[in-house]
Amino acid sequence: MNIYYWLLLIIAVLYGGSTILAGIVELKQKRISMISNFIMILGAVLILLISISRNILGQYSLYILILGLIMIHASAIDNGLKLHGKITVKHHIVRGMVSILMIALLLLR
Repeated sequence: MNIYYWLLLIIAVLYGGSTILAGIVELKQKRISMISNFIMILGAVLILLISISRNILGQYSLYILILGLIMIHASAIDNGLKLHGKITVKHHIVRGMVSILMIALLLLR
C-alpha cells in the first residue's frame, strides 16, 4: 500500500464520515428535504466504499467516486439554497478542492 492510498483513505473517511454525520443531524432537525439528505448520505457512503474497496471495484472506482462527489455537491448546493437562500462560494470552493484531491489520489494509487 502506497502513500496515495493512505491519504485517500484518511480524506475519504473524514469527508465521508463528517458528511454522513451532517446528514443525520439534518434528518433529525428536519430543516431540509429528506430526499436531499438521503442523496448526501448516499454520496458519502459511495466515497467510503471507494476508500475501503481498494481494488475490488477496479475500473469503476473512479466513476463511483465522481458520482458520490457529485451527489454530495448537488445536495450541498440545494441545502444551502434552502437554509440560507444563497450559495456560499467559499464553502463550495473548499469542497471542490477536496474533490479534486480525492480524484487525483485515486488515479495515483
